[in-house]
Amino acid sequence: MKHKLTAPLLLLLFLLTGCFSFGSGDLYALPQRSMEYRELQAAVESALGSGSYSAPVSGTNRQAVQQVDLDGDGLEEILVFCKMEGERPLKVLILHRTEESFTLSCTLEGEGTAFDSVQYAQIDGQPGQELLVSRRIGEQVQQFLSVYSLSNGQAAELMSSGYTAYTVLDIDRDQLSDIFVLRANADGPRAFAELYRFREGELQKDAESSLSTGADSVKRMLTGFIAPEVPAVFVASAYDENNLITDVFCLENNVFTNITQNDESGQSSQTVRNYYVYSTDIDNDSVIELPNTLPLPVIEGDNASAGQYRIIWYTLSPDGTRTDKMSTYHSFAEGWFLYLPETWCQSLCVTKTRQENVPSGTELALMGEDGSLTPLVTVYVFSGEQAQSLSQRDGRFLLAQRGEVCYAAELSEQAELAPEELKARFSFISLDLLPGTNR
Repeated sequence: MKHKLTAPLLLLLFLLTGCFSFGSGDLYALPQRSMEYRELQAAVESALGSGSYSAPVSGTNRQAVQQVDLDGDGLEEILVFCKMEGERPLKVLILHRTEESFTLSCTLEGEGTAFDSVQYAQIDGQPGQELLVSRRIGEQVQQFLSVYSLSNGQAAELMSSGYTAYTVLDIDRDQLSDIFVLRANADGPRAFAELYRFREGELQKDAESSLSTGADSVKRMLTGFIAPEVPAVFVASAYDENNLITDVFCLENNVFTNITQNDESGQSSQTVRNYYVYSTDIDNDSVIELPNTLPLPVIEGDNASAGQYRIIWYTLSPDGTRTDKMSTYHSFAEGWFLYLPETWCQSLCVTKTRQENVPSGTELALMGEDGSLTPLVTVYVFSGEQAQSLSQRDGRFLLAQRGEVCYAAELSEQAELAPEELKARFSFISLDLLPGTNR
């Protein structure tokens, strides 16, 4: 059996202090396993028995053997995630390290087919960290989360809940982590959210708050601030085949609530939008903005101008009041966007240009009431050996460069914008804005 223990324990060996000691004569010698490693291997072998490793399959902590100080005594516990026979096959073996040896402190057991994820967070305000373990239950969409606190070598379960998605944040700003859980509603069409906060010596659940009517599968869950120093959770769900709907949860007057939901309709119509882009801090002011996609006018006989959008970014106050902040145009195909001047927004249209010996450019123009066009700016993307020289010919100037790809622009006088200001308004699209990149 030792062959299946070697790889995870060798990985952990590099994490253990004092495992290697090199002298000048050891530079060409293979490192020897330390006494500490051999003691750990023997302790894991004894605890694991006929079981096998079962590393978490998602999240940032995916090692089968992990170490963290759970009880705050200054010594890190060794956690072994494994699978054994029986009705509760998923087990977490917690080994306590003393100055002399490793001993099995306790074993956490649970049902399921695999460990989904593992997190550590400060929840109860006591020294050390709490352990959050989620498990996959068969082929079900819903999974199971358990939270444990370790003290005096024994683990206490603070909470357990089924979930479809969860996240950890300090929503009440008390310097302790709170747990936000989304669950499917077995008795109705709407899913609902639960918030767990540590109060009066236990992890208590606030009143439930439902997602919008029509919200289907969760596409992305984001934590951030809805206003300065007001934490919130932003949940984007599929609304139908072509649209997303975003629910925003926060504490309003210390009451857990969905601030986007209309009490009568059960949903927030203002957060339904084209399946296009997610909420983000678009202007880097530490507050999350929500997007509203507005179709741009189509140029008659120009198919390239169809399906173009201006994105209006807005914030929601804790009482649900909307404040528009800015507009952008996003070229998702080419990976860039522009912060738009207000004077461009009301009659903006977008199309593609065609020129000989030059890749097609993305042209932003103003459309008059009679359908006439006033060019503003054209953005080009060049690649290859001549990318830099092409980006600075025929009135073009370099906007930005990413690797070997150059982004250039050609400004018209009607744009009333200097090249340096356009450069400041140009940015690349981050992957977390795009559907399908939410995990």
